[in-house]
Amino acid sequence: MGNHYISDWEEIKVRMEQWWHGENSDSPIMLIQTPKSDTLAKPIMNDRWVKSSSGNFEDERRLEESGSDVSWKDYWTDFDYLMKRYTKLFEVNCYQAETYPRFFANLGVASLAVFLGCEPTFTQETIWYKHVFETVQDAVIRLDEDNPWLKWSLETTRKAKIYAKGNFMVGIPDLTEHLDVLASLFDTQELLFHMLDYPDEIQLLLQKVQEVWKEVYLMHYDIVKAKDGFSNYGPFQLLGKGKIAKLQCDMSAMISPDMFNEFAMPYLKDQTEWLDKSLYHLDGVDAVKHLDRILGLEDLNALQWTPGAGNSDGGDTRWDFIYEKALNAGKQIYALVSPSNITRFIKRFGCKGVYIVTSVANEQDAAGIIKDVSSLLKKRKY
Repeated sequence: MGNHYISDWEEIKVRMEQWWHGENSDSPIMLIQTPKSDTLAKPIMNDRWVKSSSGNFEDERRLEESGSDVSWKDYWTDFDYLMKRYTKLFEVNCYQAETYPRFFANLGVASLAVFLGCEPTFTQETIWYKHVFETVQDAVIRLDEDNPWLKWSLETTRKAKIYAKGNFMVGIPDLTEHLDVLASLFDTQELLFHMLDYPDEIQLLLQKVQEVWKEVYLMHYDIVKAKDGFSNYGPFQLLGKGKIAKLQCDMSAMISPDMFNEFAMPYLKDQTEWLDKSLYHLDGVDAVKHLDRILGLEDLNALQWTPGAGNSDGGDTRWDFIYEKALNAGKQIYALVSPSNITRFIKRFGCKGVYIVTSVANEQDAAGIIKDVSSLLKKRKY
């Protein structure tokens, strides 16, 4: 793929594939978010993002700053506007290390729920869903291929790949999985009660969600996969050969280890076996109680840790035990690390299987991080 924004695209692909196998021995994978120094753009990400986000990369310039009178719905969904917005974003951002330009059809953090009937509400900062099921007895999981949002997602993905002309990666959207999808289709609190009162019925719904997830995944995968076998999962900048995805269960923070084992683990196991490469997104301190079970998934490749709002960033020493357990279990790690913690983090965990995401104010700072890491690695072997 030729690329207008980066010159070492083939090298990035090789290194990303190496990371999945823990073979990136010369340096960690680094995604560094920063604008070019010759633009007026402010830093897209900040320390709060490094502490709490999923690693997603969005254009944070908003409507009132652009002078446009487009609606919030069109801001998120109008194809011509999206391509104009992202082209501007690609032009002002600096791509160093393994950072590369990418786009995916974004309907929020659980678009599968929208394809199953939730109606999205578009706001300045995010996309919300209105739940559609009140009782287990009323709940029916059925994919309608004429669902307008599913058609929008597939068409936007298809058109974006043509529009990109190889200059940016088009990825699979954030479908999200099993319990988190049900948490959007139901009121979350009601779902928790249903899991206690109607466990068999909830299992049947989860089985159907799993089937639909695979079906919708393949619809998008067939569009985005490249001739050389590579595909891109939109959020988290995940690139590699074959079917790849981020997996999660944010609902896990609200349930016991026994319930997690009953309602989440069978579906996670199935997904990790079905996918060619998978990363688990562990979100928040209340979810850490499930860490050992998650790392016990034989076919899981990597773990990403999000400390959550109000906590120190992912490179803080208090979280070292999470990465230690992951690496000892043979998994790769994906860490949201503030610039001030990068050197310590690499000294502690080395390079192999390490993926660092950070944000700096300008491209000089980004180049400085790369130089510091290179100097560090010349002094020591990791």
